[in-house]
Amino acid sequence: MNNNYETFGNYVLLEKLASGGMAEVYLAKKIAAGGVQKFVAVKRILQQFSDSEDFIQMFKAEAKIAINLSHSNVVAIYDFGTQDGQFYIVMEFVEGRNLRQVLNRMKKNNKYLSIAQVVHITKQVAAGLDHAHRCIDPTTGQPLNIIHRDMSPQNVMLSFEGEAKIVDFGIAKAETQIESTRAGTLKGKFGYMSPEQVEGQVIDSRTDIFALGIMIWEMLANQRLFLANSEINTLRKIRECDVPSLRKINPNIPSELDQIVQKALKKDKSQRYQTAAELSRDLQGFLSRFDPDFSVQDFGSFIKSLFSEEIIEIRKKQIVYSQVTVAASTANHDNERTEVVTQTHSTLIDDISFDEMSLNTITKSQQQENTGIIRQQKVAGLDFSNAGVDTKRKLQLVKREGSDHSKQLGQHTFTQSHTLTTARRKKKNGDTAVLTAIFAISFVLILFAYLNKFHPQFKANFCQSVPITGFCETTSTQVASSGEVLKIQSSPSGAAVYVNQQMVGKTPLEVKVKSLPFTLGLRRSGYKSHIEEIAAIPDSGAIGVNLKKVPSGWLIVRSVGAEIYVNGFKVASGQKVSVPANSDIHVKAISSINGKYTEEYVSVKPGAIHSMIITPPTGN
Repeated sequence: MNNNYETFGNYVLLEKLASGGMAEVYLAKKIAAGGVQKFVAVKRILQQFSDSEDFIQMFKAEAKIAINLSHSNVVAIYDFGTQDGQFYIVMEFVEGRNLRQVLNRMKKNNKYLSIAQVVHITKQVAAGLDHAHRCIDPTTGQPLNIIHRDMSPQNVMLSFEGEAKIVDFGIAKAETQIESTRAGTLKGKFGYMSPEQVEGQVIDSRTDIFALGIMIWEMLANQRLFLANSEINTLRKIRECDVPSLRKINPNIPSELDQIVQKALKKDKSQRYQTAAELSRDLQGFLSRFDPDFSVQDFGSFIKSLFSEEIIEIRKKQIVYSQVTVAASTANHDNERTEVVTQTHSTLIDDISFDEMSLNTITKSQQQENTGIIRQQKVAGLDFSNAGVDTKRKLQLVKREGSDHSKQLGQHTFTQSHTLTTARRKKKNGDTAVLTAIFAISFVLILFAYLNKFHPQFKANFCQSVPITGFCETTSTQVASSGEVLKIQSSPSGAAVYVNQQMVGKTPLEVKVKSLPFTLGLRRSGYKSHIEEIAAIPDSGAIGVNLKKVPSGWLIVRSVGAEIYVNGFKVASGQKVSVPANSDIHVKAISSINGKYTEEYVSVKPGAIHSMIITPPTGN
């Protein structure tokens, strides 16, 4: 992976995500006070458009409009301005794929979106459109009359969490007008235009509704609606507006849904849905009757499974990008310099390996050269154990030459600095010594806490040798007598037995007790799970549990670099586990990197298999 990163104003450009005729989009981040950082998308307008005065005025006006939009189904705009003569917009970074990419992936896999998934996407997009169409100018209190004008699958982002978000509100108008002015002809995505748009008539918010109607028709029919063998014929088909019934293409599509789509695609805009809110409401009502259990979590799990390999790559990159920091920046145009610092650990970035089957790998530690920083070699399948790789911190400097640096667009070369002053070297060595001491003490404390938590007898043995006042007296862990055995039985037998969330066998089972108290769990397919804390060994030396039979389904949870718990039981990534049906199932993923966690509640129908991907926070 390339370690050379460009600084653009207050942002570090990490990776180019896309480029087109008007702009290029980068994954970027801004380092805030205290090291707080957030990934964003920076859309940088190409230089030739920034030289057009007409474009500048339209861009400013439309960016000011778009920044007023605030809705969960619209990609948020955080900032806009100019840097080195180029206009830019800072947008919300949506971790996902656009609708066209999703449809292409499914076509490649010979799969199609279900009716519930199509309706879910469309009703969310309609809700975002409604927000934009109703947006009020906060300075005047008057409607802004925002129209997207370019609704198409490429401008709908589907997040890995199952949300649909509209992209490019506010600059679609500027883009269309600039292209029309330059070429003198109608430009845009012809296949998603409305009849009035093709005819050159005055358009309003109902043209966005028509475009959304095309999208839902195509997703349900699995074919294009107006696309022809030439642009002229495509425009002719839109003018004619002959929309086949979906039920003739697929009889399984309910007539109610067919009628909703037909109304959105009326040639006469006065007969269409008059607001996107009406369309969203009808779609929501249909979905509630058609599939009342469908949820955004279900769709998120589907998208994650569709792009599971890409998600792993994203996680790998985020770990690397989180270590890129802006070390210094000055505003002096004669002596401006920005340091981009990348901490390189004992691994080649391209060698980072995520293996879902090795999430329980025991961690090791190794002291790094010249830093004294102890790093985990293996954390939940991340292999940091390559030997012979330079572990020194690499300082890569952006060199901007001369007073004309403001005209350069970022084609800078990052090279290792050999010009640090003696004072800075001393300060660095002093800082390193302090950090070494802090990390050494932290390591000892973490090691002690680990042994105390996962090996309760350690504390008792330690206190026998070193009776520390205020520590040893408060221990509640009892070391069981040597060889003490607990018999565990269940009715019916064959239940998986968990001791402190670790599976040790199936009933009937004899467990050698090492310490008290401990958590005992029993789980069997088709029966309600049983969890209890055992504080003392019964006189009989045995525990019997009657398991209650309940309807059940199956749950498959996947995560990368995390420990997964289902209803309190630790499970492996990708493991198929039985869970009670029609009840809230608690799923929790704890990051093995930073200890942060994410938890969700899901429900499974009787006999059904539900797959999901859960991702704990990756930030610091």
